[in-house]
Amino acid sequence: MDINKLSYKKIRIMHYRDQTTKLKSTGTDINNFFQNPYSYLKSRYYIEASAILVFFLQHTKITPNFLTIIYSILSFSVLFLLSSNNNYLILFAIILLFTKGVLDWADGLLARIQKKTSNLGFLLDNWAALISTHAYTLGLAIYLYNKDNEFIFIIFGVTILLIKALDLRNYAYHLAMYSLFKEKDKKSFLKKLNFNKHLKLKYKKKSSLFTIFKIFIQNFLDERSRSVDLICLIIFIDTFYYPSDLLKYLYCFIFFKNIIIFIAGIHYTTNKEYIFKND
Repeated sequence: MDINKLSYKKIRIMHYRDQTTKLKSTGTDINNFFQNPYSYLKSRYYIEASAILVFFLQHTKITPNFLTIIYSILSFSVLFLLSSNNNYLILFAIILLFTKGVLDWADGLLARIQKKTSNLGFLLDNWAALISTHAYTLGLAIYLYNKDNEFIFIIFGVTILLIKALDLRNYAYHLAMYSLFKEKDKKSFLKKLNFNKHLKLKYKKKSSLFTIFKIFIQNFLDERSRSVDLICLIIFIDTFYYPSDLLKYLYCFIFFKNIIIFIAGIHYTTNKEYIFKND
C-alpha cells in the first residue's frame, strides 16, 4: 500500500495515538471520561470526523495549508454570522463554532500522512487560531449589541481586541525574536533574555488564594473549545428558547478578565524581568 494512501482504519489509529500523546503532554487525558468528560467526548468527535475527512482528502490535491486557510475563512465568517441579527445565520455560526475544529485537527493529520509537515504550516495554524479568537470575540460583542442596542458591548469588544494588540508581554516576545534575527552577535543578545526567570514564573506552583485566582482568571471563559461551546449553548438557548442576561454578564467577565491579564502582563514584563533582564 502506498504510504500516502492509508486505509481509514490506519488513519484513525494514528490520529488517536498522536492526539492522545499530544494532549497528555498538556495534562489532558482524553481516555479518562470521569476525569475529563468534556475532553473525552469532544476529542472523539474531532478525531472521528477529521479522520474521515482526511481519508477522502488524501486522494485529492488539497494541501494541509489550504485546509488551514479554509479554517481561517470559516473562523472569520463567524464574525459576520453572529453580527447578522438573523436567527438562521446565528444558528449557522453556532454550528461553525462547534464544528470548525474538525478542520484544525485535520490539517495536521493530513500533513503527516502526505509528509508535508512544515514550519509554514505551524505558523498558519497558529495564525488561524488568532483569527478565530478575534472573530468570535468581536462577533459575540455585536450579537449582544443587537439584542438590546447596548453600545457598551461594542466598546467592550473593540477594547478587548485593542488591548490584545497592545499587550506588552506579547510585544516583548515579538521584539525579542525580531531582535534576535537582526542581531549579529546572537550570543550576547541571548544573555539579555531572562529564560530562568521566565520558566520560574511560568511553572511556579504555590497553594495560595492568589494562585487559585490566577488560574481561574486564565482558564475560565478562555478561547479553548470547552468555553466557546458553553457560550454557543447559551447563545442557542438565548436565541431560540429563553432570552436572558446571562451572556451579558459573562461577556463583562471576559472584558474585565482581559483587562486584568493586560495589566498583569505590564507588571510581569516591567517589574519581574519576565522576558528581558533589567539593566
